[in-house]
Amino acid sequence: MFAGPGWSKTQSGTRPTVNTDMKESQGPESGRYMLLGPRPANLTPPGRARCVLAWLLSGRVSDGWVFAAGYAILLPFFLAPLFATRLLPGLDLPFHIAAADLLSKVGDPSSPYAPYYDGGLRMAPYAAHFLALAMLGKVIGLLAAHKLIIVLYVAGLPLSAAWLLAACGRSRVPALLAFPLAYNLPLHYGFITFTLSLPVVLLLLAAMVKLAFVRGRRRTLWTWTLVAALAFLLFLCHLQNHLYGLCAGLAFAVLVPSTWRRKVLAALSLVPSLGGLAYWHLSSPPVAGQRPLTPAAAWGFLKHHRLGDVGNRGWGIDLTDRVRALPGNAMRAFVDEADVSACKALCLIMGVYAAVGLIGLVRRRSIGDGRTTRGLQLALAGAIAAFGAMLAYMALPHHLQELELMTFFPRFAVLVLLIALLLVPSGLLRLRGVLALLLPLPAVVLGIGYGHQLYLHYRAYGAEVAGFLKVMEKTPPGGKALGLVFDRKSQIMMVDSAVVGVPDFYPALRPAPGSMVPPAYCGLRHMPCSWKIPKDLITNPWGPSGFAPGPMLQIFDYFIVRSLPPRFDLFRGYHGMVDLLAASGQWAVFRKKPGPVLPDPPPPPALPVHPAPAQLIAPPVAPVASKAVPAKAPRTPSEGRPLLKSGGPGKQKPRPEPTATKHLP
Repeated sequence: MFAGPGWSKTQSGTRPTVNTDMKESQGPESGRYMLLGPRPANLTPPGRARCVLAWLLSGRVSDGWVFAAGYAILLPFFLAPLFATRLLPGLDLPFHIAAADLLSKVGDPSSPYAPYYDGGLRMAPYAAHFLALAMLGKVIGLLAAHKLIIVLYVAGLPLSAAWLLAACGRSRVPALLAFPLAYNLPLHYGFITFTLSLPVVLLLLAAMVKLAFVRGRRRTLWTWTLVAALAFLLFLCHLQNHLYGLCAGLAFAVLVPSTWRRKVLAALSLVPSLGGLAYWHLSSPPVAGQRPLTPAAAWGFLKHHRLGDVGNRGWGIDLTDRVRALPGNAMRAFVDEADVSACKALCLIMGVYAAVGLIGLVRRRSIGDGRTTRGLQLALAGAIAAFGAMLAYMALPHHLQELELMTFFPRFAVLVLLIALLLVPSGLLRLRGVLALLLPLPAVVLGIGYGHQLYLHYRAYGAEVAGFLKVMEKTPPGGKALGLVFDRKSQIMMVDSAVVGVPDFYPALRPAPGSMVPPAYCGLRHMPCSWKIPKDLITNPWGPSGFAPGPMLQIFDYFIVRSLPPRFDLFRGYHGMVDLLAASGQWAVFRKKPGPVLPDPPPPPALPVHPAPAQLIAPPVAPVASKAVPAKAPRTPSEGRPLLKSGGPGKQKPRPEPTATKHLP
């Protein structure tokens, strides 16, 4: 079950020892085996199958082969969701697409952005993503460019984790758990540059370990250049992970067993990225309306908001809640919390790997093959890196409004789990035979199940935004569009304001030289655009109720609306300037009519009601109480004049009965 040769220490460093009985050699890089000896020839298919089976059960299958087999099985399951929907989910993703469209039109005097925005790439965080989008977008379009970048990211994250584990003398198999971790909270919140920086962090730490052991002047120079380039690329991806990568990389440079000269050389490889950070900080103006950012001011912001998160609950309850929320934050994705269950299963599998690896270490000690100094120091460096990631998750506040940092600490949950792979002991490399073949099985089963769930949920999200795609098909390209999303929630994604930026896909879906949407976050220090006009002139995407039709009709041609409240008068005072262009589901597009923007004509004045003159109005008559009149006794002939005779001149005629009035036709 547990076997394998150890390492021998020589003057030239750590060299592989060769087991001639097994016909294989194991190097110090986590079980890289090579079959030695002649290969059988002229075998029939059944004979080849028996040879393969015998090879699999012989214990000669290297850790790299086992990882490669699991990687090949899982890769299609985690690439398929990206093609289940035309629009990938991501809160801030449409805003980045709009900023990339602005950059692609910089320098064109006829650009629709020119009157309102300044733009241009510079040495700053986020620049790597925008540069890749702008360059690929000119060839294959912005949406296809972004999807290609995410495909490379999903495929590359497990490979980066495997390289780091191998460099630290550990099994590559736990790196298969990076597949589910690739679909994480930063990806679904649209923090694309933070997401893309995750594999760069892992590659930087792996290259730092390689630099400590590489031999030869030329190879040392190439490895040093690689470390410096990765550190600088990390700065161009995201500032927060760059700061973490510098600290973790410095820990690896100091703790990896090597000469002090080599340690200093490794630390100096981080200097170019520090120079880029200093240049960006000193050359970038502060955010409009804010004082210059200093370390004291940043500490004050962090302390104020972190204490606000704790409140009256106390530190014990706050920290406990954050630990419990780790599975919900690491892979946060869907309303039905399928991601939470998958993350809990992932943590359980990681614990099983750690337990099996620990048993392997105990087994190795029992046969007299103790851990080398290199292994202990690399384990310590990995533990410090994991502690740093956990410290960022536990110590940072939830929001930092002064720096426009929202959902701050939860984004580090996925980094905690990725770096925690280094805590799996190297005893997994001692597995042989059937146990070595079964080692990736838990990760593969979890990956297949969760990959299927990802595909179903991404397809459901595609159906949710299908109405938007339909109205976009009827919206002509080349116009200036403004999004007004009144219902920002998604029925699929567990992301606050998940669809608030969807209208900003317009220039990518309907590309043309005149297509434009107002990109959000312009004016921030890391964004490649700034305002030429007052920021408050354009309607805030999070405040569509503040839409002012008069000024906005002067700028925009199309208004993309979602879930317009029935009693909300959107174009109040300017109803005659717009008409409904398209509608589907919750989405509608209104088009501005050609011509100058004119308000609705005032309604005709109502006819005045003239009161009658006072003298013509009869005063009210007070009712008069009737007096009781005593009844008179009937006259007798002897008391008055004689009774009239019938038929005489004083004869009384009977009152005729009222007859019905005839209506003439």
